[in-house]
Amino acid sequence: MAPGLIETQHSSSESGRVNKVIFPDGYKTSGQHEPVHSAIQPYNRFPKDITGPTVWQPHQYRNNPEKWTHAFTEEEVAEIEAAADAFIESGLPLTAITKDHFKLPKLAILMQELRKTLIDGQGFWLFKNLPVGKWNLQKSATAYMGLGTHLGYFVSQNGRGHVLGHVKDLGEDPTQTDRVRIYRTNARQFFHTDSGDIVGLLCIAKSMEGGESDICSQHHVFNCLQREHPEVAKLFCEPIWYADRKGEVSKGEKPWMKTAVFYLENDPEGTPRLSPLFPKRSCMR
Repeated sequence: MAPGLIETQHSSSESGRVNKVIFPDGYKTSGQHEPVHSAIQPYNRFPKDITGPTVWQPHQYRNNPEKWTHAFTEEEVAEIEAAADAFIESGLPLTAITKDHFKLPKLAILMQELRKTLIDGQGFWLFKNLPVGKWNLQKSATAYMGLGTHLGYFVSQNGRGHVLGHVKDLGEDPTQTDRVRIYRTNARQFFHTDSGDIVGLLCIAKSMEGGESDICSQHHVFNCLQREHPEVAKLFCEPIWYADRKGEVSKGEKPWMKTAVFYLENDPEGTPRLSPLFPKRSCMR
């Protein structure tokens, strides 16, 4: 979701400032609405060169899986399973899950460190050894969502308000790009945007083929644009790009949003991040 674009009448405190406790990673919108164009930072305020761990190249990670992979131990799996069982026994709906409803006495520290890695670091991670083959779908979904509450807060996946989506071939026609979500088909997903800072994937059943992902450093891409094609970087920072709603249009809304590809957080009290529409990613197997 795009940072820095909050409608003040909906989210301001009495002092006129947004309560940052609600948005610990920067001011947000729901990701389903157009930005408040008057609040968008102009291009001349964007950094010319970004430095730090968010800027990397493939050779730094390609042959070093220990830098981006964690295999859950038996003890950690037992902790996750106990938390999932306790939540299921509570009878609460999955949408009610929170960190307080999914206690991880030991793993919580690791998840907080991972949160920093995803937001302010390399931006991707892979977990292994979740025993989804042994668990039923309810427990798998509960464990997945519960782990996610230690990284952030969930947002809707589609126009129906689903907070948990399934990448599964439902036999829909992938050529109907104006109204069919590609993850409900068996077609290749091309590069696209997701309205969230972190995207998580849980592999329940391994496909016979496909399923590979391409990963890059968004800040490295921006640095290259600033250095080699600043006129293109400038265009990407302007809200002149149209995002298709794929037929999921709320009452009174247009079938598309006019937005920017890169945003600079509108945070006068902190160090603004450059935040692309493309999210960070964590995967679990």
